[in-house]
Amino acid sequence: MIRIQKVVTFLILTFAINLIFFAENHSAQAEMAFGKDRQSYTVMRAVDGDTLKLPNGQNLRLAGVNAPELHNMPKLTQESKRFKKEIWAHRLVGGDAHKAVGRFLMASKNKIEVEPDVEAFDAEENLLGYVFVPINQLEKGAVPDGVVFFQVENHYEVFLNAYLVKMGLAEVSPDGAGRKYHNLFLKLQKEAQENKKGLWV
Repeated sequence: MIRIQKVVTFLILTFAINLIFFAENHSAQAEMAFGKDRQSYTVMRAVDGDTLKLPNGQNLRLAGVNAPELHNMPKLTQESKRFKKEIWAHRLVGGDAHKAVGRFLMASKNKIEVEPDVEAFDAEENLLGYVFVPINQLEKGAVPDGVVFFQVENHYEVFLNAYLVKMGLAEVSPDGAGRKYHNLFLKLQKEAQENKKGLWV
């Protein structure tokens, strides 16, 4: 009996140590990718409307926002039901979000600035961040408003997370992620709903 207790105690301690190591490693991995402050990175490509692929193979999710799925059919079906839309129509908005992100990345030669989120990872192990894309000129018809497009020295920056919500190409994350800019995103989502853009048509 004593021997069994020792084995169980050993297993519990081993599990606890591994858990601590995993948590520390996770934290170190996030800091290695982003650091604690806003930093510049080059990305490989846009995977979809709210996910970018980093050179090390890691996915970077735009914190606090959720664009319609392009590849994950069960999730796409679930989302389209929630929005009371046909699957193809919902996916079309996801395609528009993907194109918009790709367009900005092309304008910046895939250079981005990343501001880390409060949480380093989402539930699917993607890194989370707020993405700012430097561009030389504004999109046609866009007006600098200090929130989505704003001037920095001799160029403009697009706050990509906010842009997608403002254009109705993404919703505020239903899971409440992205606390840092949550109120801003809610305000922009209301604007998109009132203007019947993208998801809100």
